[in-house]
Amino acid sequence: MRYSTEQRIFICSTFMKQHSWRRCRRKFRRRYPDAPVPDRTTICRLFKKFNETGSVANKKPRVNKRVLTEEKLDEIAFRLEISPRKSLRRLAQEVGVSKTSVQHATKLLKLKPYKTRVVHQLLPTDDAGRRNFCNWYLQAIHDGVVDPMLVFFSDETWFHLSGYVNSQNNRFWSLENPHNIHEVPLHDVKIGVWCAISGRRIIGPIFYDGTINAQRYVDLILQPFFAEVTEEERDHAYFMQDNATAHTAHISMREIVDVFEDRIVSRGLWPPRSPDINPCDFYLWGKLKSVVMPTISIPWMSLGKLIMII
Repeated sequence: MRYSTEQRIFICSTFMKQHSWRRCRRKFRRRYPDAPVPDRTTICRLFKKFNETGSVANKKPRVNKRVLTEEKLDEIAFRLEISPRKSLRRLAQEVGVSKTSVQHATKLLKLKPYKTRVVHQLLPTDDAGRRNFCNWYLQAIHDGVVDPMLVFFSDETWFHLSGYVNSQNNRFWSLENPHNIHEVPLHDVKIGVWCAISGRRIIGPIFYDGTINAQRYVDLILQPFFAEVTEEERDHAYFMQDNATAHTAHISMREIVDVFEDRIVSRGLWPPRSPDINPCDFYLWGKLKSVVMPTISIPWMSLGKLIMII
């Protein structure tokens, strides 16, 4: 807590006369009723400073004698032009000035730090497709053709199961060095998860590993999904899938048509590069990964535990 010079002198003189920090606090409260009352540590620290330095004032900040010359400014501007991602701390070390001087130089050079934003890619031709789908979806709901509660949006994602060992908190107590080695796979271990979400429920998760082709898409994903679909959903629900090759192959579309007939939102109607329209992308995966990822960061996480968590 900062006090004025007058208040600091009063604290030191009162403590010197009374030899009691409690009496000093009471006198300070009566003298300065609107100021915060100093605690014991503050009183003792001020008195110790006075005994050691003969003053109650704070030390003056150290003045940096290095001046930003025109040559230094040109060098800083040149280095930032070559490496615009360079940190100010590293730049200060290279130029030979303090970090504060480098920050001041960036203001003189009218440079501003800009953060990289991560967005999904959209092509110029995507606008028409996105408008077409949204207009069709809204009109179908308005006409009663589509029940928004009976539209299955589907998608898949990867859950990475890589473990992490903090060597600072990991010890092996022994009389001799056991030379233990923690082996980390070259390629990150991951498992594929597929879900279908509607306004009423979620079907899944359905797990798979390896690359998905059309036949594996039918056997590992569509068949288990169809087994969970009710009679009402078979008669009235719509099924959405993106335009991946395995999804739109003839064998895959034939299986989907057998269940949902013409109530399919896929290639030709579903706009590509549109994760903001699919609830799986903009909500479900983020929610699941925020729950699962802190847990599966434990080394040697098993697939069985992952299934139990989800």
